[in-house]
Amino acid sequence: MDAESRLTLAYLKSHPLEVSRQLESWPPADVAMIMTPYTPQDIAIVLEHISPSQAARILEHLTLDKTTDVVTLLPTAPAVGILRQCNPSVQQEVFARLDQSVGPSLRLSMAYPDGTAASLADPRVAILPPDITVSAALQRIKRDAAHATYYHYVVKRDGILAGLVTTKELLAASPDQLTATIMNGHIATVAAEATEGELLQNPHWRLYHTLPVVDRQGYFLGALRYRTLRRVEAQFEVKPTAGPLPQALVQMWEAYAMIGLHIMTDLAQAVDASISEQKPPLPKEGKETDVTSQETP
Repeated sequence: MDAESRLTLAYLKSHPLEVSRQLESWPPADVAMIMTPYTPQDIAIVLEHISPSQAARILEHLTLDKTTDVVTLLPTAPAVGILRQCNPSVQQEVFARLDQSVGPSLRLSMAYPDGTAASLADPRVAILPPDITVSAALQRIKRDAAHATYYHYVVKRDGILAGLVTTKELLAASPDQLTATIMNGHIATVAAEATEGELLQNPHWRLYHTLPVVDRQGYFLGALRYRTLRRVEAQFEVKPTAGPLPQALVQMWEAYAMIGLHIMTDLAQAVDASISEQKPPLPKEGKETDVTSQETP
């Protein structure tokens, strides 16, 4: 290792968090090239502080043997968070190489039954660390636009979901503000073990087109998109059942609420005054909210 690499390594070990923040703004391939001469232990020290999505992209540019060694040396929570963000082919190759003392526990942490929220969530949705600036956040969203949604989930460097921020809020904020200062920390989440039936009954779909999935410790596992819910709904062949007029209108209200529209309260009053031969009044759009700006399914 040359003198420059040794100096860089010394700084890396002394200031891993500062180094990780800087490296997150670089292309993953460039970061991997810089890290190639270093030992897996040194790489793990840095990746532990880098957000899981960016760390996964970096590992995918290293050799599989080195990637496996790094994953083995990482604490369980960051290792699981990073592996969830890796391509499935990389996951399989890494698990095939993992030591038997490490592999099973990681598999258990990652494995959820088919049909659960964790198995349906998109683990590669764009996420943001809480300690980067708004300017850096917007750059990251632009770079990872293919996986971005209307909501940008703010995830701590240990993998815990901290909040969310919208594109609109980022654009309106000062470029030097930290993401944590403008995020909404009170957010609706879905339990990792929630079943498909429970997902269909989740009332939060009336307000959001994307919902974050977390385990019991609050670790972010991915995001459920509305279009995924529609596929689940199609599998269940959900059809409204015949019933009295009030129940039919409740079902109609639910259908409109799922796409972000609100039925005005006078609709309920019209139910009482309706006559069986008459058609129910058409729903009216309520006051516009930010929901209409959400990601389209």
